[in-house]
Amino acid sequence: MLFWLATAMYPRFLITLDEKLEMLPVTVRVGQAVDVVLQAGKPRTISGFQTHLSPVRLGQTDRAELGTEEYLPFAHVLEGLVVLQKNPGYEKEDRMEL
Repeated sequence: MLFWLATAMYPRFLITLDEKLEMLPVTVRVGQAVDVVLQAGKPRTISGFQTHLSPVRLGQTDRAELGTEEYLPFAHVLEGLVVLQKNPGYEKEDRMEL
């Protein structure tokens, strides 16, 4: 019974690290998980999301995804400690001012 209680007390979180294992604050979207099995293209895996700066705490039914494509994760599941690397093909969007 003690083993079940110990796992229940452990919160889910997302902490992003760079390749030198130092904290890397990036934009993260956190929202309700959506089932995307057998959907064409690159569908969004979350709905009703909020944008945060990592590290973030995830709820039981929450899922996280990176807000921009500036960094690429080494892991497919964004939960716990995630190591990111800079995306070599990333081009920052230029905003035109009127």
